[in-house]
Amino acid sequence: MIWSHLIGQKLLKKQMEYLLFSNQVPHAQLFSGLPGYGALPLAIEFSLGLLGCERNEVEHESLSKLCQNPDLHFMIPVVKKIGEKTAFSDDYSKEWLCFLDENPYGNYSAWFESISVGNKQGIIGIDDVKKVHKKMFLKSYAGQRKACIVWGADKMNPQAANAFLKLLEEPPKGTFFFLIVEDTEMVLPTIFSRCQHIPLLRIDDESLKDSIKDKKIDHKEIVSRADGDYNRMNNLLNEDNNMKYEKLIVEGLRLAFKAKGSQKIVGDLINWSDNLSSLGREDQKEFLAYSIQFFRDAFLINYKLDSLIHFRSSVGFDIHKLAPYIHPGNILELIDLFEKNHFYIIRNASSKMIFSNLSLKLALLINVRKD
Repeated sequence: MIWSHLIGQKLLKKQMEYLLFSNQVPHAQLFSGLPGYGALPLAIEFSLGLLGCERNEVEHESLSKLCQNPDLHFMIPVVKKIGEKTAFSDDYSKEWLCFLDENPYGNYSAWFESISVGNKQGIIGIDDVKKVHKKMFLKSYAGQRKACIVWGADKMNPQAANAFLKLLEEPPKGTFFFLIVEDTEMVLPTIFSRCQHIPLLRIDDESLKDSIKDKKIDHKEIVSRADGDYNRMNNLLNEDNNMKYEKLIVEGLRLAFKAKGSQKIVGDLINWSDNLSSLGREDQKEFLAYSIQFFRDAFLINYKLDSLIHFRSSVGFDIHKLAPYIHPGNILELIDLFEKNHFYIIRNASSKMIFSNLSLKLALLINVRKD
């Protein structure tokens, strides 16, 4: 097989090739893991091999071109367009093909940003599942197999998940489904049980290093901080997002420190929480995840474990000055606060309530004295 768009994952490639060449490919597979590990390009490359797509090993064809195979279908989380009663993946085919070329390792946040969803929550709805159901029962163009890649199966709403379950229970002959998720706990258990689960592990450092085009960059430091995640490595190479999240958490911390006994500052802290609630859902999740790592790094500095720290400031913030205030007396509660609110955001709770509560608790926790 040709794996021209998949970085690393040598062992997994061999396992997938064995399934294909031994004719033991399950009708449903579920790939889980961070987007930066490569589940999407893996599923695409494998689907193309399964469909017998003829490719020139020398020529590097774009994913958008390869994915126009008529027997390869996609379901992706989308939002309704203006004036539309429902949303279909096919409505975004042009944007999706561009996304595959520009950011095949991208996460939901990057996808939703590319289609400008704003505060809306992208989902896979029941009408989209019904449409794919009809497609999969049609005769394949090549007369053999059909494949459907469900990118964001954890974004199906309950009605869509139940409808999709019926399709998995009685799949048309010669059809294969490849589900891709970030969080397996968000997948309907009955769907999960009908799939072969393949968790993706981190990409090896050597493969990540080879993927960096600018050879003048300090490969060792960037690759080490990326921790096997191609997406994170690209973010490190382009610090714009990290800078935004760093500015937000630093601003919040400064207000939280001053909020004790100052009604005016509490008002400023609430305004800060309002800014967070105005972000898109995926942006909010990214901010909370960034903050969790931020607090962990600050805590590790107290134990002189700088080699384990990922944080590199983009705005000149000295995390060593923060470290004494992140200690055994508050670190667990801080992490728990941000992790719980990350969970609530995933569950579509009110972001205004979430972040106003977070800001007030942050003010209490950051002012807890070290014993």
